[in-house]
Amino acid sequence: MKYKNYFKVGDKLEIQVSDDYIDKDKSLISQLLEIASEDEYFIAIPIHEGNLVPISIGSKILVYYSVDNKGIFYFTAKLMNRKKNRVPYFMIKQLTETKTIQRRNYFRLDVSIPVEIYNNENETITTGYTKDLSGGGLKLISDKKLEDNENVLCRITIEGKELEMKVQVIRTKIYEKNIKQFEIGIKFLEIEEKDRNYIVGYLFKQQRILRQKGLI
Repeated sequence: MKYKNYFKVGDKLEIQVSDDYIDKDKSLISQLLEIASEDEYFIAIPIHEGNLVPISIGSKILVYYSVDNKGIFYFTAKLMNRKKNRVPYFMIKQLTETKTIQRRNYFRLDVSIPVEIYNNENETITTGYTKDLSGGGLKLISDKKLEDNENVLCRITIEGKELEMKVQVIRTKIYEKNIKQFEIGIKFLEIEEKDRNYIVGYLFKQQRILRQKGLI
């Protein structure tokens, strides 16, 4: 069956495995090596701590990839074969249509990550942490009030990766859990698409972890 995809040979893939022997809380990094047919692909066998990850033939996997200016894509596949050539690889068969998150459909997830708000002179205005995050903006918990419609610069750190963007303050109100703090709605104005995709990919991963733990 022919499926519509936007990846190309050499693109990085993130896979998650439905296998009792694999830690489902962790995503594995792979790479697209060859497009064998309309629904079959060769991908690099993931390596963890210097060893090939042993995934059983017949296992179902979720395959994620990102494309600049298009977004995050994912589909379900089945591991059909395994070869240990110079570059060890799996042959996988796509089982479902490729799905994506469109920009208008960004979902928010409750996550707490550090945030710094600063000005054009790189002077810190305030710091805090996120109440929630999406590909289009965030809610910031801070000790300092920001003015509605104020344009500032924002720096967030996700899993050790620092991302910077120009943002706009949408609304500010007293934080319901602490009247000495403020809850500030922030919209991303100028952000690199690869950084937005990184954020969405991170949120996908956190959402999967929470779902597997029965928390959402």
